[in-house]
Amino acid sequence: MLQSMTGYGSKSFKIDDFEINIEIRTLNSRYFDSKISLPPTLYKHELEINNLLKKFLVRGKVELNIKFLGISDDSFSFNKEVIKNYFKDLNDISKFDKSQLLNSILNLPNTISKSENKIPEKVLKNIIVSLNSVIKELISFRTKEGQSTKKDLAENIKTINTYSEKIKKESKYHKKSIEESLEKKVRNLNVEYDHGKFEQEMFYYLEKIDINEELVRLSSHVNFFNEILKNKSIEKGKKLGFICQEMGREINTIGSKSNNSLIQNHVVEMKSSVEKIREQLLNIL
Repeated sequence: MLQSMTGYGSKSFKIDDFEINIEIRTLNSRYFDSKISLPPTLYKHELEINNLLKKFLVRGKVELNIKFLGISDDSFSFNKEVIKNYFKDLNDISKFDKSQLLNSILNLPNTISKSENKIPEKVLKNIIVSLNSVIKELISFRTKEGQSTKKDLAENIKTINTYSEKIKKESKYHKKSIEESLEKKVRNLNVEYDHGKFEQEMFYYLEKIDINEELVRLSSHVNFFNEILKNKSIEKGKKLGFICQEMGREINTIGSKSNNSLIQNHVVEMKSSVEKIREQLLNIL
């Protein structure tokens, strides 16, 4: 299973007098990074909600927004006794206009009481159940995107494998051609030389341009990449990224050791595929 880090899920529902909207968006990030927006009545549950997101979404930039629609987070009530006392005392001092006096009194301390609306336990449980539902919807979204990316990754790996095989065949011919060319040039010099020393130097030179070890390691990396791609683990983006880095290193070495134009062209094609893979893996969980 391959999951993207990009996803979206939402749900709106009503229970009793509460109309609730839950929305989650996720983007790619190296680590789990959450931004949670809650009504004040849910502040004390923020850690619980964050742990739930981290458990199921694992990695990525996560934005959660829970809203109570049509319901105020706070309730207000007038302290009638306090207002009456203010009114009496001020009215005794001077004959104020009653409408203006009332407006002034309401700005004085303790005339209005503010209290936080409490959320019933059954509403809270329903929110947690619905949040789980939205998380599942988002994971489904991630999985669909992941499957699409998996096809692209498989195609690019196939391209690397194809050009690697072409380079392997061309390398054998190229090495043989250089060996024959060097022997021919030495024969045409018409000078005496130490055959043993010549063979030793030629062997040393051919070893320097030999790319068989790099091709073997590249093939091993490609096979390992395919194994990880097909296994059932969910979090595999970082591991695939490390393997991609190693493939790039072997391909660069092949390019630097080969002075054959055809091999160089194949290396360019492989580098292009590696770069595409690297970009795709930035959004893989």
